[in-house]
Amino acid sequence: MSDIKKTNTTTAELTIERCSNSYEWDRFVERVDGPPYALWGWGDAAELYGHDRWYLAASRDDDIVAALPLVHMKSRLFGSKLVSPPYGERGSVLLDESDLTADRAATRLFERTRALANALGVDFVSLRGSRVMQAPAYEHKNRFVTYRVPLESTETVWGNIKDSRQRQITQAEDATLTYRTGETLDDLKAYYELSLRSMRGHGTPPHSFTFHKTLWDTLGEDNVHLGMVERDGELINAILDFSLGSTVYQWGVVNDYEYRDLNGGSLALWKSLERAAEAGHETYEFGRTREGSGVYLFKKSFGGRKTWYDDLHYFPSGSGELPHPEDDSYDQVKKVWRRLPIPVTQYVGPQIRGKISL
Repeated sequence: MSDIKKTNTTTAELTIERCSNSYEWDRFVERVDGPPYALWGWGDAAELYGHDRWYLAASRDDDIVAALPLVHMKSRLFGSKLVSPPYGERGSVLLDESDLTADRAATRLFERTRALANALGVDFVSLRGSRVMQAPAYEHKNRFVTYRVPLESTETVWGNIKDSRQRQITQAEDATLTYRTGETLDDLKAYYELSLRSMRGHGTPPHSFTFHKTLWDTLGEDNVHLGMVERDGELINAILDFSLGSTVYQWGVVNDYEYRDLNGGSLALWKSLERAAEAGHETYEFGRTREGSGVYLFKKSFGGRKTWYDDLHYFPSGSGELPHPEDDSYDQVKKVWRRLPIPVTQYVGPQIRGKISL
């Protein structure tokens, strides 16, 4: 375990450290246009589940030039792994491209992560949505796909949406549905209550409300957007987006399937795109999905550019299996989960969900 305790490694001008300065860390993430999943608050939320934060920073002259946010997740049921990021799509090494030592810093961070993984005895390391770069001993995989919508203008975004989807959005607006932005803790609670029903319908355990509230409180109001579609004052569709710099990331989509024919989901997504364009962001990124699935086709209809997530994985033992949300072995568990009462899923769900890195 001595290797874990040794958190400083100097190569020429570079020092690799386990970062403890949240202000400097977030300032760097913002400067290099990193994803919100790399912000310090995301690690705060992960720590609620008992996980250990290993946010590694490569510094030169006390300035961070590269960083890698890692979280060590360990459970008897789901094993042990180092993940960047848990519960999100975009992680891995962040670089200050203007610094001449950035590439060397990335190499040192990959090496340090391998040493940490070996010392902790994890099953694997998963660096998600990584930029493709030289990472010896890591396996490069493309398992999931997303769509990225350029936000040139609201008119351009609307014009790129498939005609049939445009009609659904228009019909939703004509079906007495109203859209608004959630701004209060009560709005977040309403979102969470709908998510409990929505996640049960998927056969998926939910995050805790405390997890959501931590993100709400720590990521900052400029980086969190809650879009809400209501029918006669009742919430029936909602989207939770996280943004930072040039990009808005879709994270949590929840629906009341009793009202799915009203197309509130299409309306909510269009309003998220419209809001992102008006706010001056450059890109809207949908969440992870499998190529060819129904969700994949829904996202495709909004006119984005198909983009594969480049993931990097390291197996200390030399080989191993990665968890997959659509594994057939989960089918029976999902069927049982769909029959559980909401209070049970609300209590038991977070205890399970917090251990699942996907």
